[in-house]
Parts: sequence; C-alpha cells; structure tokens
Amino acid sequence: MKNNVLIALPAKDEEKKLGPVLDRIRRYFPGVDILIIDDGSSDRTAEIALEKGVLLFKHDRNYGYARALQSAREFALSRGYEYLVLCDADGQHEPQDIGRIIEALVENKKDYVIASRVLGSAAHGDPFIHKYGRRLYSFIVSMMFYPTFRTKITDSSSGFKGWNKRVMDVLSEIFKTSNKLHDGRINDLEELFLMSRKKFSVIEVPGRFYKRADDVSRIYGNYGLSGDAIKIKDVVYVLSWPVLFFRTVFRNIFR
Repeated sequence: MKNNVLIALPAKDEEKKLGPVLDRIRRYFPGVDILIIDDGSSDRTAEIALEKGVLLFKHDRNYGYARALQSAREFALSRGYEYLVLCDADGQHEPQDIGRIIEALVENKKDYVIASRVLGSAAHGDPFIHKYGRRLYSFIVSMMFYPTFRTKITDSSSGFKGWNKRVMDVLSEIFKTSNKLHDGRINDLEELFLMSRKKFSVIEVPGRFYKRADDVSRIYGNYGLSGDAIKIKDVVYVLSWPVLFFRTVFRNIFR
C-alpha cells in the first residue's frame, strides 16, 4: 500500500496549520507518500513542506482549487501511484479517516470514495445557510445519481475523497481536453457525471470534519459563508449558484 498511495493536500498560505496536519498524517500512515500542492502561497507553506520532508509541487501563482486538483492528478499519474487521497491542509479533515478512504479504494476495489460529514461528523457551529444548503444540494445530487450508483450520496460537496488510477486518468484527460472540471465551485457535480457515464463505482465512508480556527479557507472560496466579511461578489455568487448548477447539469447531459 505504501508504494501505491499518494496523499495530496492542496494548500495556500497555511504555514500555521500545515505542520501539525502533516505530523498527524505521518503518525497514522508512516511511510505513505504525502504531496503538498502549494497554490501560489505568499508565506512559508512551501518551506514547511520541505522541512517536514514531504513532496512539494509549487504553482507560480494562485490558480485556484480546480487547477490544484489537476496538478495532484498529474503528479500521481506521472509517478505511477495507483490511488490518490485528497485531504485539506488546514485541519478541517480528520487525518485518521484517510484510512477509511484507502480501505474502500484498495480492499473494497471502489473507484471513487467520498468521506461524508453526514455519516461521520460535521464541524460544530456550521453556518445555517452553509449546513442546510449543503444538505439540500446533496439530496438533489443523490436523487440524480441513485439509479446509476445505487447508493445514497449524503455529502456530494466533500473535498475529502479518494480516486483510483482509472478515475485519475479520466479526470485528468477531461481537464486537459475540455472546459469541464475547471471551476472548483462545481467540480464535485461534474466529477459525478463523469463517474456515472463511465459506470465507475462511487461509495461514501464516514468522515470527521472540524472548524478552522480562523474559519476562513484560502484555497476554497467561502463566499462570506464561513466567517469572512461578506462582499458584493459573495452575494452575487450565492444568488447565481442555481444558474451554475443547471448549466453544469445541461452541459453534462447534452454534451
């Protein structure tokens, strides 16, 4: 397992949180390779990764979450890894639960694994609109894909997940040859459409999620819903989200 699995953490300006997260992953999974995708950090994120002795892929500027995922996929494929697990660098995901993802990928032979905060535990004090908006979204997505996956999807927007090699191959190629998977706000839905089309297996495992100390993610957009000051662009995004959702649905159904 140690030679086949890569644990990747997209990170931007996480010098305060990255070290402890890496220490915990190493404690639970000694010998498993860890990769930091530094998405244009202006602090010591890259230096801390090197000090901790993990692999580092550094972007020359901030490209966003979707590009960070593609860099993780390309790195894993180029180095011959069979499995890729994605985990937050800011401490929101419980590192010990990486084992559940690996077990589902390696032992249970699943293609695409989601760590669900609904099956596990969500951060205490999650904003109302964030918590229930996420549940409504997951309910709609679950209804859409149940005929294909034959399983309920309780947390479709979770970024705590894992892929095997054939999933990485498909997602990497789609990213390079189309305009799909380029928007981190809706990537999860587009990924599920691709999994459905390829008849790949999708499963959820319990995952524990924690609240950030400063409650502001730097690599994900929080759109004023996670503690940062609300800006006009945040309101515009929230109001335009249904358009984004239906655009993604239609372009994946008819193209």
